[in-house]
Amino acid sequence: MSRINIITNSLSRFLGKKPRKDCLDRLSNDILLDSVMSYLDVLDIIRLRQVSKLYYELTHHAALWKRILRTTDIPLPPVPPTVRHTLSHMTGLEAERLVCRSLSLHINWERTVPRCNYHWRFDAFHRVLEMTLLPGGRYLVASVSDCKATKYWLVIYALDTFGRSRPIAKTDTVTKAYDIRAKYVTIKGQKSIALAYLRRDYHHKTDKWKAAAGKLPNASEYSTYHDVDPAIEFRYECIAIHARLSSLEALADIPIDLSADKFFEEARKLPPPFENLVRIVSGPTHRLRCPDIEETFDSPYLSVVKYPNDIVFKRLEGGPAATLTCMPVGDHAGDKHTIMAARLIAQESAIFVVRHIDVPNDPVYAFEKYTIIPAGPNKIAQTRMSDQCILGQDMGHLTHVYIADPGVPPRNDDSIVGRIRGKHADPPPPPPLAVYCRRVKEEGFVLARFFPQQIVVDYPPTPPSGRAQPQPPPRRPRVLYHYPLQKNDLFEKDVPAETRVRILPGVVRPLLVYTPWDDTSAAPPISEIRPWIDRGMHQPHVVDAEGFVRPETGRRRQATFGNAPWDETRAVAFAWDETIGRLVIAEHESDDLLVYEFAHAPRQDGDSGERLPLPLREIPNPDVFHRLGNGILDLDMVS
Repeated sequence: MSRINIITNSLSRFLGKKPRKDCLDRLSNDILLDSVMSYLDVLDIIRLRQVSKLYYELTHHAALWKRILRTTDIPLPPVPPTVRHTLSHMTGLEAERLVCRSLSLHINWERTVPRCNYHWRFDAFHRVLEMTLLPGGRYLVASVSDCKATKYWLVIYALDTFGRSRPIAKTDTVTKAYDIRAKYVTIKGQKSIALAYLRRDYHHKTDKWKAAAGKLPNASEYSTYHDVDPAIEFRYECIAIHARLSSLEALADIPIDLSADKFFEEARKLPPPFENLVRIVSGPTHRLRCPDIEETFDSPYLSVVKYPNDIVFKRLEGGPAATLTCMPVGDHAGDKHTIMAARLIAQESAIFVVRHIDVPNDPVYAFEKYTIIPAGPNKIAQTRMSDQCILGQDMGHLTHVYIADPGVPPRNDDSIVGRIRGKHADPPPPPPLAVYCRRVKEEGFVLARFFPQQIVVDYPPTPPSGRAQPQPPPRRPRVLYHYPLQKNDLFEKDVPAETRVRILPGVVRPLLVYTPWDDTSAAPPISEIRPWIDRGMHQPHVVDAEGFVRPETGRRRQATFGNAPWDETRAVAFAWDETIGRLVIAEHESDDLLVYEFAHAPRQDGDSGERLPLPLREIPNPDVFHRLGNGILDLDMVS
């Protein structure tokens, strides 16, 4: 606590009414903060704010929330893996927000009727076509266009910055970017956001000329959500770029009250945030789909599916590509196979694949796992059978398949969340592989989950050295996890009549978006949004006798939200972050983005950037970095 704060509180007590002898107010602030409040949980501290002005001030202090953050056993949401998100650099508001979001989201999802706590909107300055949130909600990556749909970009927005949200970086994509993947990684020693996206354009120059003359639609006007088989042929590209987090943080720290010209003037002083990494091109007969990014083999890798059964692997730090061709499943060698979804499994250096097998009248779905082809000095092409395969039958006709992001943390994480994670001797068990499928012809959804298995690796004893020196203690067994696929469960659910379902996947907290069945436009009105809740996933997992990590048996249900501020909103795109309970919706023919918060967190004033409601007498404000005369941040004042 700063000397100014101590003096201020001491004077106020001396000049004010003397507290009773049996009142806690007689204790010094240091004792109250460091001793008394250390016995209180987060909810008790929040309630303590209602007692008096003194406790209102003390419970806002940065030292209190940083201690809670350092010692809490509450599972924390991810943050960018940089030093900026460590205790010595975080403000009290940021520390409080990290703790309160995690706790309040868990409490909200445990309710019979979860609620949207509050909602707000901000100007995206573009028409948003598709978007994704980085885990933790700090950054939003969006594919955007101008209002005439003639120019297209990829934009990174900084959220939770000085109480506002704004675009901070932008790169041209020529045509609409879709199937966006974003991941915190380390590339060439730099903490970055790796981005992969697909784009397509007309394959023949004559078609491009016709589109420019208005004789053909713009290539970006075709749907990327529904499978479209136009008579015109497309050329596909998978682009991978990365944005340095150091540049993004510097851009986000530019004062919010600057004009656009002043902002660009300050931004030009910084190095460009984007750098191109990979470009994979394919013709009309081998369209690209399902890009993914993970860190494996101690390096970031890109995978992308090439229709119908090829997977291309590319190391983002350089090197030739490797192509894996998936062989047909033995019992269905004569039937057509098509990859519908793929997801990299970092800890196994493998890729999980879902394939459609075109069996007449009753399609079959193969859930398979393949070992990744590591990067080498030359191009590699292999044709292989899967390492493991499970067939799913009687699942109906599936049109959309999503494999939820398991949330593997970055390899090099310097943030407070990474440091807390590093204190544990063994890694926590990974979540199940969750596969969500939209079913048609009996509209509904299908959930398939594959559970991880724990493996304990014992190190061999240290060989004797032949000397009289004492031997070192035996090394502690290492705990690993893998997905054998044979331990799984399948669940199917119909949706209400006369509705279509769109799935926003999540390992623990997926959402189901219902729209009218007869509206096939690109932006149908939202009839309802429902959370899919499995109570067992909210409880501590147990390891059975075979080493499989399974959630407790819990009741599964489609809940309804207690309030529905999105009713009849015509939505173009969605972004859902289950780690903090934030849903972002892009409105049709609007530059506004609607943000719905399902977790409580301290809020900031959009003009001043200060906390709402404002603390009463804190000097200095623990939520604001104070600069000394030499321009250095005085972190002692907020620690």
